[in-house]
Amino acid sequence: MVDYDTAVAAVQDPNADPILLAKIAYENPEFGANVAVNPRCYPGLKRWIAEFGDDRARETLAQYGFTAEAFGGPVQDQKATAQAAQQPAAKQAQQPAAQAAFEEPVATNPYGFTAEQALTTTDQMQIAQIAQYAPELRACIARNPNTYPALIEWLGQLGDPAINAALASRQ
Repeated sequence: MVDYDTAVAAVQDPNADPILLAKIAYENPEFGANVAVNPRCYPGLKRWIAEFGDDRARETLAQYGFTAEAFGGPVQDQKATAQAAQQPAAKQAQQPAAQAAFEEPVATNPYGFTAEQALTTTDQMQIAQIAQYAPELRACIARNPNTYPALIEWLGQLGDPAINAALASRQ
């Protein structure tokens, strides 16, 4: 758990680690508004705070025009979303086995990043931006052979089953 003094220092630090900010918002809801206005607070975290944060945090984000509804609606359970997006069995049988193992995510980020970009770009800065601003495309980044080692290592630490499967397919 993040102690109070560390949390206070992090939310005031314009270069704070975005992952630490997410941990603070999750473990200490009273810091939600402070996390939301930190320049290192990424859109996915703002969306989470807009839906699950306390009243003060939601009001703060609303003042900036950022609500959960404005960016794709409420956060949904990945399992339910995946089941709704599954193709009929006949179509899946027609796909090559390698493609059937991965379903392409629907890009919901407001920046216009696509699954195709995440899978094929060679621009390291763009790969980093997609990882930061389009968390729904991180599994695609994990499959991109041009993704740099430090990002691969970070993705592996997230504990996301889809990302872990994509990382396993690289080896």
